[in-house]
Amino acid sequence: MQSALQKWKERLKYLYLLPLSNESLKYFPPDFTIRDPIVSMIKQYRRKGQPIGMILFYMEEFHHLFATHPYPYIQNLQKLVREKLLEILPRYFKSSNLLGIKQFASDDFCMFIKEYPGFSFDDLQRKALLMRQELEQSLRIPMRPHEDTIYSFQTGCHIIGMDIENTEAAIRSSYHYALAIATKKLPSHFSKSKQELLDIIDMEKITVLAQPIMSLNSGEIFGWEILTRGPSNSVFHTPTELFDFAYQADLLSKMEFIVMKKAFEEISKRGIREQVFINVTPVTLCHPLFLNQLLTVLSAYDNISASQIILEITERHSIRDFAYMGALMANYRSHGFRFAVDDAGAGYSSLQSISELIPDIIKIDKSVIQNIDQLVVKQYLLRALLLFAENINCQVIAEGIESQGEADILYEMHVHMGQGFYFARPEPIVAYQERMLQCRSITEKIQQNRQICSVIA
Repeated sequence: MQSALQKWKERLKYLYLLPLSNESLKYFPPDFTIRDPIVSMIKQYRRKGQPIGMILFYMEEFHHLFATHPYPYIQNLQKLVREKLLEILPRYFKSSNLLGIKQFASDDFCMFIKEYPGFSFDDLQRKALLMRQELEQSLRIPMRPHEDTIYSFQTGCHIIGMDIENTEAAIRSSYHYALAIATKKLPSHFSKSKQELLDIIDMEKITVLAQPIMSLNSGEIFGWEILTRGPSNSVFHTPTELFDFAYQADLLSKMEFIVMKKAFEEISKRGIREQVFINVTPVTLCHPLFLNQLLTVLSAYDNISASQIILEITERHSIRDFAYMGALMANYRSHGFRFAVDDAGAGYSSLQSISELIPDIIKIDKSVIQNIDQLVVKQYLLRALLLFAENINCQVIAEGIESQGEADILYEMHVHMGQGFYFARPEPIVAYQERMLQCRSITEKIQQNRQICSVIA
């Protein structure tokens, strides 16, 4: 067994050789504990705000070869791949643009390329495909007599951006994304889409809309739900695409914080005095920095208080530890925030969230409200939810009201509040006077309809 002293001698030998013009060591430096030259270079360029491209070549049948061929054969194959890559590289990248090549596993080779004229995900992907074809063609010469093995590769590209501060973690994350693309676990456009999403976050290119929540007793505005749209010319315009992809790309908390920031700006600018509902996922609520970020942004606005903000927990992601979430919510509540649980009645998970967390407000899902005037069984379900809410001292909001018939049933059943296209669609937030003028007609409609319902009753 190699002694510790011998291992350190080997590492020091590599340290001595690395600055020299040894092409193999330059492009395929060994991994050792003192310093990783590739990581060091990537770190330097990231400090300057420069993106780094990664191209991964993944050998598809490597595990089969490893199981069916002797180890010396595998070593020779890996050596041959490295040699062929070194031959091919100069036809696609200048030596000054290549930072190095690393192997994270026996079956992959990752190239790191610094920014160059025309640098983009599309250009990296185009060059990767051409290099792959050339690499496969160059390996058609059999390594053993009468061998007919065809070595095939898959490629994955990714751009190491600035969304992850730690360089080692950013490299590892990019590697996993590139590998997932190469092994068909992610679409090839994933990296490009992630970069588009990062641009949306960095430049805060989102729009916040507001939909009124009406008191079904008085007809007055109880509050506003803040809704989000991405850029109009982007695939991320709809909230489903925007937030679902943000979750896949590990950017959900960043995106939801930008929504909070933009919402506070609009609330302050437009002088909203009513309650404001802002959607937030359990993932973001549990982020260790989110509450502090929320309080920091809130402190910049004297005309907004935490008690005005109702954090609406969405069911997009399930809650795994209700005891922890309950303690977390208590911390938020100590600063004045309140909570609503969304989509009540849509499934078991929302009912479990209500019973475990005891929110301040329950929002009845639109699937319960839709055609409730025609389906008696839905009226029974709503009555049970109202009784449950009364027993745990929660207010109730009915979502997705789209017809007068649906609204009339809610008046009869004494539902506290309502929200939906029947009253108003989500719109950009306007100035106070214009806002009140828009809502006056809704208030009058509710009051008139309530009078008709009471006469009929």
